[in-house]
Amino acid sequence: MTAPRVTEAAYAVVALPLRLRLRHTTADTGELTVVFLRIRCADGHVGWAETRGNGEYATHHTAASITAALAALPPATDAAWDDPAALADALAGHCPPAAMLVDIAWRDALARSSGVPLWVALGGVRRAAGPRLATHAPIGFGDPEQAATAATAAAEAGFGRVKVRVGGDPALDRARVARIRQAVDAVAGAGAVAIAADANGGWDAATGTAATHWLAGYGVAWFEQPTPAADLTALARVRATSPIPIWADEAVRDSASVHAVADAGAADGVHLKLEKAGTVATLSAAVDAARRRGLDVGLGQMDCGRLGCATTAHLAAALDVQVAELWGCANVERDVAEGLELRDGAVLLPDAPGLGVHVALHPTALTPVGARHRAPVPAVPKQPRTCTP
Repeated sequence: MTAPRVTEAAYAVVALPLRLRLRHTTADTGELTVVFLRIRCADGHVGWAETRGNGEYATHHTAASITAALAALPPATDAAWDDPAALADALAGHCPPAAMLVDIAWRDALARSSGVPLWVALGGVRRAAGPRLATHAPIGFGDPEQAATAATAAAEAGFGRVKVRVGGDPALDRARVARIRQAVDAVAGAGAVAIAADANGGWDAATGTAATHWLAGYGVAWFEQPTPAADLTALARVRATSPIPIWADEAVRDSASVHAVADAGAADGVHLKLEKAGTVATLSAAVDAARRRGLDVGLGQMDCGRLGCATTAHLAAALDVQVAELWGCANVERDVAEGLELRDGAVLLPDAPGLGVHVALHPTALTPVGARHRAPVPAVPKQPRTCTP
């Protein structure tokens, strides 16, 4: 089947308000600034993609740099859009989040044109019903009682894993993890809910090493990025004496960085994200590299809206990744996308073609690629204007 030609490509920057501030060692914000890309093909099918614009701590890019990369693309009337995959590959070298937008929006449109869910189009095994994918429940910074309240709610909602942000005051973090363990055990039974901890590179090697022992005491399943991303020596020092598995997150972006982590003996597992990899092909190569090096593989995302969550869920299904963060929209107060469901701690992928998510952004509110100006960042209206693709 010949892929239909792209005839329109336009983007928008949207501020998604949060119920609670997102806080960890490298972020403190009350909203998610997200960039959307819409692609329309000659056969009338439309594809969408979403990426974080205020996740510079992980992607090294802002909404301004992402939209600048999109504005620098040729207009959709240019012959370069005959090969969107090549455009995405070219973007990936200098702006992976922009590459992600082009790659996913085009793949979404193509899967819709073919009448299949994106995870099937990406090579996943077709089932009678869409897959049910277990996901973490996130627990951000706060005091021990706030952590316990969030953990209790997660266990009562059927989550089998929670992931807590650490990396601040070790004494406070230890108290928070202790209360989380008490809370989930009280609801689900001793050890029934797995706990992971993520320091986002917030500690030095000595603090991270000390933390591994008290984290082990609370049955933490793995400890993610205890030390700064650029210091693989420090990460390896923590892993050398750790009684629990150490995972790399900010330190891995592609297959080369996965091999570097493995060569350094710095991790037992890796947490990969499309926002950092840029394209599905690059992400798939990184997953393959990790598996060949004997590393556990987790798939994650930046905190985002439902469209971004749907993207990660389809990728997890296609790549057969069992440990995944798929519900980064949990804290979003008002979204512009709908169609993805969470039930009993698991995401249910829609059976609809493509990503299976409806986006309520009208095409007239978007800026065509190739335009050199950038529109101001709008807030999400309480009742966003809807548009059927």
